[in-house]
Amino acid sequence: MEDAFVHSALPLLAVLLPIVGAGIVPALGRGSERVRHVALLTICSATAVLALWFVPGALAGDVREAYLLRVTPQIWLHLRVDALGVLFGATVAVLWLIVLIYSIPFMTDSHRLRRFYSFLMLCLGCMMGVAYAGNLLTFLIFYELFSILTYPLIVHEETPAALAAGTKYIVYILIGGSLVLVGVVFTFFIAGEQTLAAGGVLSSDMDGGALRAIFWCFIAGFGVKAALVPLHGWVPDAHPAAPAPFSAILSGVMVAAGTFGIARVVFQVFGVEVLSQLGVMPYVAALAALTVLFAAVLAVNQDGIKRRLAYSTISQMGYVTLGISLLGPGAAVGALVHITNHAFMKGALFLCAGLLSKHAGIRNVSEISGAARRMPWTMAMFSIASLGMIGTPPLAGFIGKWYLGLGILDAGRPFYLIVLLGGSLIAAVYLLPIIYRAYFGQPPSASARCPDEREAPTSVLAPALITTLLTIVLGLAATVPGSPLSLAQQAVDSFFR
Repeated sequence: MEDAFVHSALPLLAVLLPIVGAGIVPALGRGSERVRHVALLTICSATAVLALWFVPGALAGDVREAYLLRVTPQIWLHLRVDALGVLFGATVAVLWLIVLIYSIPFMTDSHRLRRFYSFLMLCLGCMMGVAYAGNLLTFLIFYELFSILTYPLIVHEETPAALAAGTKYIVYILIGGSLVLVGVVFTFFIAGEQTLAAGGVLSSDMDGGALRAIFWCFIAGFGVKAALVPLHGWVPDAHPAAPAPFSAILSGVMVAAGTFGIARVVFQVFGVEVLSQLGVMPYVAALAALTVLFAAVLAVNQDGIKRRLAYSTISQMGYVTLGISLLGPGAAVGALVHITNHAFMKGALFLCAGLLSKHAGIRNVSEISGAARRMPWTMAMFSIASLGMIGTPPLAGFIGKWYLGLGILDAGRPFYLIVLLGGSLIAAVYLLPIIYRAYFGQPPSASARCPDEREAPTSVLAPALITTLLTIVLGLAATVPGSPLSLAQQAVDSFFR
């Protein structure tokens, strides 16, 4: 089925609404917290509704687009909502809304809240721009903006550890962004075109050396954000330093923006045929396999809960990159659906980690013994999300890994099944001991307990519960029309048409 292009202002509205919200925050005085919260929730809800509104059209083959501004005589600032963009945009918008609901009660006693919410909404607007970018320049502009605007959120606590993590982050991101810029410029130089379209804009009759150079600039540049080993160094420091609500976003969708960029480059800049002839994808697959196993092994020895989860994120993004690199439809479906499923599973884990830290003073695995007796709801949600991350059926994590496994066999690369299974087994090694300690470990003495130690209030439990329920629903209802799996299949069908 051919795509039907529809000119629409709705993609622009999805980008602008959160940016307007960022402008509202500083305009409201200190005594207007309730008005600020209502305004932000309304805007974030509207953005999520818009993102979900695009789903039926995407499944029908409709592609909404908007030309915004002529940046150069040849290039427009161009938004284009295809199935892949709808999948990522809906994931971003829904997770952001859940995290905002969590943030309002969780961050009540934090400082500089107006700055926090302003940058949170700015990042949402830019992330929607990344999801709906219609060409490489538009993608680059929004990608660089959200990468830079993330810095104040990482350093929000302003502790020495947060400032050091922020410095490391910005160095990595600027280097990665520069490499992406080089790739964009040279793509335009040799192709005269930057539109992100199924089949790609580059052809095999172009100079092979130039194509390989462009490809590796993109992989290295986006690989920094995707935390591919050995470009992952910023992630284990940034996630623990950031406030818990933003850690959920950072791990759930912002790191995934790197793998989303790799998917765009592979399927819509180069195309399957060109990359098959260049012979570069086996190297990317090997790098992804290394990322899966190396990061998982490192996670095992981390005592800090958020740091352990950060290494888990690195490992999980390796799965996504592996699926993309095999250049097969089954593996690609598994990779794309895992972006969404991982976002909500990891969101649940980080939201629960925040509750453990704030309401029980538990920041390390060594301190979690007996926590399930004190915070039964929090640990129940943490346990379900952990089982999903391991790939336990019928939870969400199983769906992506199942399709990845089928895609690996279909591509004739059975060796990577060892990586797939090994990564899941090591995930069990670093996640199940947390659950065991929480349920069967001896709780600390009363004198050693946190004075505020109690189950978290409903206002912050509810958002964590929503992400946990999505972990279940996205597994049980994976084949329902309109699900992430159906969007991933629609996108992949266009890539292999």
